[in-house]
Amino acid sequence: WKDLSLSMVHVFIPLMLQKPSMNSKAKTNAKFLALRLAKWNEGDLQSLMDEAREIQVRLSQLAKKKETSCHVAFTRLMLLGQVGKAVKLIDSNSDVKGVHKLTRPVKKVLACKHPDAKPAPQQLKMEITTPEPQPVIFEEIDSQMVYRVAKNVHGSGGPTLLDADGWKHI
Repeated sequence: WKDLSLSMVHVFIPLMLQKPSMNSKAKTNAKFLALRLAKWNEGDLQSLMDEAREIQVRLSQLAKKKETSCHVAFTRLMLLGQVGKAVKLIDSNSDVKGVHKLTRPVKKVLACKHPDAKPAPQQLKMEITTPEPQPVIFEEIDSQMVYRVAKNVHGSGGPTLLDADGWKHI
């Protein structure tokens, strides 16, 4: 009985305490807990398992929707030119947090992803010379011009960690 009772404890607690939905309130959780305890006391384990399976199916559907919405959000941010926010979105959903320790397997994977550099073929190289800008073009720059340009900027802010929206509100 000892082995069976320990197994039942491991099944009982998650089975009884799972929330009926993702956003259910404490009052609803308590109501379903009372109903599940009644089913348990009656020995209606099949009904309890059916309910648990249905909750798990709904949770997996919700996880798929969340993954899809993450893809949509990433695409939207990239189209808006907010690369920094898009990268942060990916990083926030990653299971890997922080920096990896540089172990042999990690080093091997990095070496595969980054092959040795090769010189570019000569036919691909183009010599481009640009004339030096004339100092007169800087005369047009005034506070109004900076303001107009800042209003139309899109994308991330680099080392300042301030994106275009942040600059617009300064």
